[in-house]
Amino acid sequence: MPVTLADLRDFVFDLLGRPVLTDPNGVDRTQSIITQAINEALRHIQRIAPARVLEKSTTLNFASGQQFVALPSDYREVITVVLNGKPLLRGDFELMVKAFGTSQGTPTNYSILGRNLYLFPTPGVATSVSFFYRAWLPDLVQDTDSNWYTDNATDYLRFKAAGIIARRLVAPDEVQLFESLAEDALRA
Repeated sequence: MPVTLADLRDFVFDLLGRPVLTDPNGVDRTQSIITQAINEALRHIQRIAPARVLEKSTTLNFASGQQFVALPSDYREVITVVLNGKPLLRGDFELMVKAFGTSQGTPTNYSILGRNLYLFPTPGVATSVSFFYRAWLPDLVQDTDSNWYTDNATDYLRFKAAGIIARRLVAPDEVQLFESLAEDALRA
């Protein structure tokens, strides 16, 4: 059975001793603060332990003379870019601009700047590349939301989230305990 956001919130709430977490005006924000900490823990584990479920591919299309296209909205990091079955070489944007300028031809290199993929030289004809990348999973929002990490790294998420909240509560002993438990869970 999937572990949901509601389940994780309950786990974290219990670990912390069922506190009432308020904003500066005294308004109870317990649910939203715990949810934010869970999503922060989820982003953290995606960075340090990326799962294959995060690997995606898509086709990016360039018109003749078009040097760049926007990356997918869930893009986190590139794995490879392939044109006609051959991987393109990644290069530093500034070096690629110096080397190729605005010349057109069959791309052999690529660079990523901001949220855009650039091909060098600029495609002289309409071109499609296969873009393989790691994505970010969307934040957990609804009580019923779950994903691969909620099901397979439940202990890490609950301990890491509890540690994040303990840090905000300035409870150093609890931070150390929860961080240690999260690291143990990651190794298990």
